[in-house]
Amino acid sequence: MYKSRIWKWGLDKKLKGDEVLAILILKRDRDALHKPSEFRIRGQPVDFGNIKRYVKRNPSLLAKLRAGHVPSSQTTREVTCRTPSPPPSLRADIAPPTELQDVERVLGLFRDYVDGSFSSGAWYCEYDVDCTNSRFDQGDRSNDLFERIIASFALVNRCMMRGDKIDINSVLGPSFESLKEIVAAESPDFVARTVCLLWYLDRHHKHDLLRLVLNYLAGLVPIVLGPHHILAHIWRRLSATSFSDYYELSMRLYSLLLPQIEERAGPANFLTHLLYSDYVDCVFARQGPEDCEGTLSRHLARAEASGRRHSWLGDMALSHAGILAACKERQGRLDEAVQVLTGHMNTYSMTEEQEAAIRLELGVKYYRMGNVSAAIASLQSAARMALTSDADERLSMTALANLEKLLTETGRPGEAEQVHQYRMDRLAAFAEKSASISRGFDGDEEADGKSDSVPSDAGELPEWLWTCYDGDEGCAYDKATFALVHPAVAIKWTEVPHPSASPSAMGAGFSPQPDSGVAGTEASYYYTPDPRIP
Repeated sequence: MYKSRIWKWGLDKKLKGDEVLAILILKRDRDALHKPSEFRIRGQPVDFGNIKRYVKRNPSLLAKLRAGHVPSSQTTREVTCRTPSPPPSLRADIAPPTELQDVERVLGLFRDYVDGSFSSGAWYCEYDVDCTNSRFDQGDRSNDLFERIIASFALVNRCMMRGDKIDINSVLGPSFESLKEIVAAESPDFVARTVCLLWYLDRHHKHDLLRLVLNYLAGLVPIVLGPHHILAHIWRRLSATSFSDYYELSMRLYSLLLPQIEERAGPANFLTHLLYSDYVDCVFARQGPEDCEGTLSRHLARAEASGRRHSWLGDMALSHAGILAACKERQGRLDEAVQVLTGHMNTYSMTEEQEAAIRLELGVKYYRMGNVSAAIASLQSAARMALTSDADERLSMTALANLEKLLTETGRPGEAEQVHQYRMDRLAAFAEKSASISRGFDGDEEADGKSDSVPSDAGELPEWLWTCYDGDEGCAYDKATFALVHPAVAIKWTEVPHPSASPSAMGAGFSPQPDSGVAGTEASYYYTPDPRIP
């Protein structure tokens, strides 16, 4: 009787061969999935050290495992396995209980807002095409405005990193004004980009601009949409809580929104594309290229399988090439990284913006390989392409900043100062154009007819963008194609005609700088935006 009770109550500590075999099979399968394991027999935890000692005393058990023997069905039911929970102290360090509750509230609010918007018809969704607010008959500028806002934050950050003297108010002021139009539009795009805003600002501006934006939107949304609107509740919650890790909050939001949006809108929907692009950028910034390559390639395959031929599929393919190149570089194979990028350039028909992005990245790769002349030539080429097209301003400004740095490092301070002054003039023109856009103009012309002074053709570019700096007689530029004829730059440029440039969500891997980036920057801002509606 006592023996029966001991067995039923799990107090029998003596291992049986069948039980150890069952544990070994479970461990083998879970190790293949890289999962940690905690084993139990009849509900009682098992010390794996005892398993090792048992196998050492009974080597024939390993022979049974290799031969494919299986335990009895009774033993299989009694031996269980689970992923161990973090120790209580560690979980307390990750996030306090009150913060976990705040995270769940934010997730719940986002879930309710997205579900309600789709169910009520407030969002009109054409499957595998786009999602819009059904109240807006005219075009929604929300995503274009958001891209310009992020560009403003990035340009200010990089200027402050380099010690440039800039008027922060002139650059950031239009961004906060543009947020008013974005909020009023209630665009599905804004919900998707909110997550990007959280992790991006936390990564680059966590001690000032992040808090400034959160507080500004918490005050703005109730004014524009009413104090009881669910977006007002979302932003009040985000502003009132200082989350210990906005990256983790963003990852939870992506885990919620990605499957929900893709199921309702389709894998080839622009809204789905925005979410995946931002998600990949987030993972790339925190974990590196290897952790996001599979995600992007699988989503790209699903989007292409839809049969749709959206222009942004080229952006995704370019992002994938950039991630593959970053993987090669992390492995110390810079020559193969260059081959990935040049191979993409020679295979695909690209917009001028996409080609400028590759040339910019090639310039950084050549710099890291020690080929300074090739790096300078690639950066010049990237700047020319970006400046004479409708490319994202971050492309031209990054190319110019890197070119300035390389000229300084190679003992050409006069030429570097020319680039610096031109870059500052470009930033001023960008701020002026942003102010025009925030006031409702299209950005090409001010109300008084004044142009924003952006060059429109190669003839308006400064001469130093065509200068060969290595002194070789065989160095020459073809101004018709922007190609550099030089033996140090073994790049085969595509000869196919380029379609008109389209907005690009600049994927992971395409914000390169020789000075190793801007991650973790702590800049100080002296700017107080006013949420009141003029």
